[in-house]
Amino acid sequence: MTGNHRLLEVQNLKMYFPFHGKVSPGGQRMVRAVDDVSFWIDVGETLGLVGESGCGKSTLARAVTRLYRPTSGKIIFRGQNLAALEGKPLRQARREIQMIFQDPYSSLNPRMMVKEIVSEPLRNFHQKNNLDGRVAELLATVGLDQSALYRYPHEFSGGQRQRIGIARALALNPALIVADEPASALDVSIQAQIVNLLRELQTKLGLSYLFISHDLALVSLLSHRVAVMYLGEIVESGPTRDLFTRPWHPYTEALLSAVPVPDPRAERAKSRIVLRGDVPNPVNKPSGCPFHPRCPYAFERCPLEKPPLREYSPDRWVSCHLLEEPGRQPRPGSQRASA
Repeated sequence: MTGNHRLLEVQNLKMYFPFHGKVSPGGQRMVRAVDDVSFWIDVGETLGLVGESGCGKSTLARAVTRLYRPTSGKIIFRGQNLAALEGKPLRQARREIQMIFQDPYSSLNPRMMVKEIVSEPLRNFHQKNNLDGRVAELLATVGLDQSALYRYPHEFSGGQRQRIGIARALALNPALIVADEPASALDVSIQAQIVNLLRELQTKLGLSYLFISHDLALVSLLSHRVAVMYLGEIVESGPTRDLFTRPWHPYTEALLSAVPVPDPRAERAKSRIVLRGDVPNPVNKPSGCPFHPRCPYAFERCPLEKPPLREYSPDRWVSCHLLEEPGRQPRPGSQRASA
């Protein structure tokens, strides 16, 4: 996992939290929210991160941006291990990694005018030359005019508030933006506008994104590669087109089958895979493959042995025993059958 144009490389990242509640026999007293995760993002690339609610996506985002101190692992950004930095070196590194939050209202201070919100990063890093001009430039970049400068967040629509959040994230000219569900709190028509804005900014400014969402349609529009997360682990990753047309992990297959299809007569609209049971408790993760209690293809090896994340074809990484068992056939009509 190395490359000349690599911007971020996460290696074996773990983010555990202490658990003080009742634990079943044999359970751990730690919530393993992010459990041995590795991935990379190249310069100018978007990595989409998908998975069910509670799988650890937002925790991973906060660990990468060092809002959380990781339990273990490395976060290599421009050759520096952010996981080991503290104090001034960490503060300087954070200039180049910014975050767009899910809720465009609660992430903005309601007592500050837009001018103060957008200029706050610049003032924090003592970049006060032509401050008013820089703020006006940032607002224009995200499609807002100068009339917004002296207004408060509650005076804007949800989409406009998210544009303010994006302007704030751009203030220090970051190289990487972690976008944690940036469109999920917005109307569908506004979601497309925000995604298009992010694409335009990437082309114009050469940004890299870690784009987190459970809306696979949005992920397919913006991402160059996709990583699928389940119970704190990445179970499959690869180029967006390949992963969306030929999912190799049963969990990825189930997620894609849930994407709405406009034509109810279409074959894919009739092949919805409904997973049995709920997501297991991260305090007491299942033995072997963490997905095996819900997997429609599980067999005797799955609860006994955890499958490693392996590269089965160029840039296609999968954690599944089925790929090592050519004699095991999936159920008829599944997307895996055509793979």
